[in-house]
Amino acid sequence: MYKLGITGGIGSGKSTASAFFKKKDAFVIDADSEAKNLFTKNNNLTQRIITTFGPQVTTNNQLNLKRLSELVFSSKSLQNQLNEIIWPEVSQLMIEAAQKAEIEGLKLFIVDAALLLEAGFIEFFNSILLITADKSTRIERILNRKNIPEDQIEKRMALQMPELEKKKLANTTIENNGTLSDLHEKLENYWESLNLNS
Repeated sequence: MYKLGITGGIGSGKSTASAFFKKKDAFVIDADSEAKNLFTKNNNLTQRIITTFGPQVTTNNQLNLKRLSELVFSSKSLQNQLNEIIWPEVSQLMIEAAQKAEIEGLKLFIVDAALLLEAGFIEFFNSILLITADKSTRIERILNRKNIPEDQIEKRMALQMPELEKKKLANTTIENNGTLSDLHEKLENYWESLNLNS
């Protein structure tokens, strides 16, 4: 089974890439969604977060994810603190999911994670695919999604690892500045290069 890590900055199109491979029968784990699930299901984890960041991330003594994200996206050190709490839990889920996918005989296992390279979890994968796009293109896409306030976009971008550093760590980089069909064509070529159907 081939283990592929897909990463990219906010608005780059990494989730679109993951969806493409899902249609190719890949087992896809969305690390960001898994982390959010942990917040709601794991009481020990949420208590550790509340203890670490204090009442400013709570509402009625319950963890408020909106407040937490606003706080951690204001500072690299706060973001690192949160990652140190969450990533060991997420990585354990990834390992267990990969074992399950292997038993099921799947050929491609994917983890989609914005902070994959920052988390230092590279050795787990056969290769890392980086989806990248120009800053202006990424901002336009995020604004169209309307799920993040405009003042937060630049802050989040500033806290992510610079694209040049990501390119050095990734095995393959796909530029996604064009149309959706352009991206799909590049992903199809990449898929064929993996040669997993032989």
